[in-house]
Amino acid sequence: MIRTFQQFGANIFSLKPAFGHKNVQILHISKKHLSGNSTNAGAVPHHPYHLVDPSPWPVMTSFSMLCLAMGLVLYFHKYAAGGTVLCVALVTLTYAASLWWRDVIRESILGCHTSKVKEGLHLGMILFIVSEAVFFVGLLWAFLHAALMPTVDIGMAWPPVGVVPVDWTRRPSLNTVLLAASYFSANAAKHAMDQGQKQACALNLALTIALGVLFTAYQYLEYSGAAFTFSDSIFGSTFYLSTGFHGFHVIVGFLYLAVCLATLKSASPGKSTALDLAVLYWHFVDLVWVLIFTLVYVWGGALPTAGVETCTDGLCVLQTVLRDARLDAFYHEPSFFEVAM
Repeated sequence: MIRTFQQFGANIFSLKPAFGHKNVQILHISKKHLSGNSTNAGAVPHHPYHLVDPSPWPVMTSFSMLCLAMGLVLYFHKYAAGGTVLCVALVTLTYAASLWWRDVIRESILGCHTSKVKEGLHLGMILFIVSEAVFFVGLLWAFLHAALMPTVDIGMAWPPVGVVPVDWTRRPSLNTVLLAASYFSANAAKHAMDQGQKQACALNLALTIALGVLFTAYQYLEYSGAAFTFSDSIFGSTFYLSTGFHGFHVIVGFLYLAVCLATLKSASPGKSTALDLAVLYWHFVDLVWVLIFTLVYVWGGALPTAGVETCTDGLCVLQTVLRDARLDAFYHEPSFFEVAM
């Protein structure tokens, strides 16, 4: 099955003329062109950088992301056209990103990615990961701010009164095991590629992708069985924003690894820039999950210990009843091993 997938990837990312590449001569690329020292109208730019050809994919991708954000807003506000706009934006975004990725892969195969270009790609990925890290810091900051200083609106308690959090000993723990295993399989794939062992690299990549797909499936089941929604106080909104955006990054990560697996057959044995960046991104996803699991599930979802209290007013009685009901619902769910089986 892995070989069939690689053959499919070889057909998708074949060396047919891409947008802007009208006369691609694969077997007649001069050394001067590969080094970037080509002449243009009398100018001799001595630089190792590859000047990309005009492409519509960046503009199309940006416009699709704008439509995707608009579609999400319309969908959440229950407009009739929200679902249609969201689906069309997803299709166009997938199409544009795929063709953009295809052109980058073709440039790499044609030898346009010099050592300086590879350094720029690594730096770009690092800056992208830093920006994503700041984004997740903002989400976790909002969660911690609400948890450490609960307001009267949520009963001066965390989790809020009436909210039954997800039991972290069930699917969240299983997902942690899956991502921990994928961390080692991704490293094994990178090490195998560095050693020129394509078959071992393909097997470990397939294992990492499978673990990522399982993680996404279990998170969907977790969302389906959760006792609270996005609208249930600040707890629900910060919980679903943090875990949902991480789940989206997991999907992007295993799709990136799938592209690496699909193009592995045409890649040269040894160091692979694309695979190195994919594994680096996957490690970032793993690290973010460790923080989310620790802060959101284990610490933020822990229920307060029930104590002996004397109620003197109706509000105290109501809070006690809600707390007891919440504890009962929390501790009488199926165990982690029952769900895993």
